[in-house]
Amino acid sequence: MEDAGSSKTQTSRRREEGQPALGRVLFVVLVICILASGFYFARKSGTNAEVYSNDFNVYYHAAREIVEGRDPYQHSLGDWTPYLYPPLLAELIIPLALLPLPVAAYVWFLINAASVIAAAWMSATLAADNSTGDSAPGHAASRVRAVIAISSVIIVLRFVLDNLSLGQVNAMVAALAVAHVYLFTRGKKSLSAIALVAAASIKLTPALLLLYHIAKLRLRFSAACLALFVAVTALSFLPFGGGAFDAFRLFSSRTVRNEQGYDFAYAGNQSLRGAVARVSKNWNEGGESNQSRMPTDMATLVISMLFVALAILVAVRAGTEAAAAAPFFCCMVLLSPLSWKAHFVVLILPCAYLLSRVKTPTRVRYFILGMLVAVFVLFNMTGPRVIGLAAAEWSDAHSLVFAGALLIFGASGATVLTRKFGKPPHVC
Repeated sequence: MEDAGSSKTQTSRRREEGQPALGRVLFVVLVICILASGFYFARKSGTNAEVYSNDFNVYYHAAREIVEGRDPYQHSLGDWTPYLYPPLLAELIIPLALLPLPVAAYVWFLINAASVIAAAWMSATLAADNSTGDSAPGHAASRVRAVIAISSVIIVLRFVLDNLSLGQVNAMVAALAVAHVYLFTRGKKSLSAIALVAAASIKLTPALLLLYHIAKLRLRFSAACLALFVAVTALSFLPFGGGAFDAFRLFSSRTVRNEQGYDFAYAGNQSLRGAVARVSKNWNEGGESNQSRMPTDMATLVISMLFVALAILVAVRAGTEAAAAAPFFCCMVLLSPLSWKAHFVVLILPCAYLLSRVKTPTRVRYFILGMLVAVFVLFNMTGPRVIGLAAAEWSDAHSLVFAGALLIFGASGATVLTRKFGKPPHVC
């Protein structure tokens, strides 16, 4: 009996010793695949910096404008491909603007690929700490995090590939937003604030996470983040000297007030505003043509306020940071007036949180599994390469990607609010 027990112990040890080696091999394979695929995605940006090939061309052009002493808003690659973000992004990638476009595009791909991996791993770590508070020891904990991280990326895989192909900045913004929550849970509040301010200074929507902290009564931290955000945004306009105010005015009119003239009812816009605008257009054929070009309307505003109120309620009752933050990550894309499908990569954290709830030993796991399968279908099976162009356009016109994000938002709230409703977490 002792020999048999000893044999089992040795086998178990050998298995555990082999797992780190296997993990290292898989990591090396992943790195090689990423480095190789970078050449394919970098070619999407073309070789002519003066011609639009994808969105990285816009950022690259904006950075070169700053290098040449102009602001990034004066001259665009084209009438419908202007630079829409605050200046910080263009200023941060000035080193890339000094490189040839193909080299810069390859480095940009590596930054975004690393951002996806970092966002997934940090989200999985936050999610694995959630719910019961029990953490599996050693290699078991790593396996749980790896499964959650890989599965969360698979759920939003279409958007990950879209970001890499289009050269967009959403993966970086998602990583910074997740890093903000991750660093806060580790007690690194200064770095957490910097991550949030960087994300919001590149793209405004992560500023919604300030409400998440306000709901948790972290008022001083929220005020400090807001002050830092205002300061960084103001400083990002200062390099333009006497033209700083004109640059800010142009940014505000083009991006905030939509004087660029985007039609929010366009099917590619999968935000709440897009869904409402399409419904309104269908109901009011021949109505006011400018209505769908307004950043908001009364219906969108009322529904948005309800979404924010629900997210705040969830944050107040949630026992973990992943549960509290998940609805606000959903709101980043749901409540933004303009959310292209690639923007939904930010849902990595809510997906990771819901995946961590699958281990719950109740019927809730079946609800979450079914919901995540439905979301995977809505996100990944509605593209033109899967169902054809006509069916994909029908899917976008009927806001199916928006519906998938809405499911995640609802499930994130339901897992918190239906658990001992009316009683704060950890209170007997």
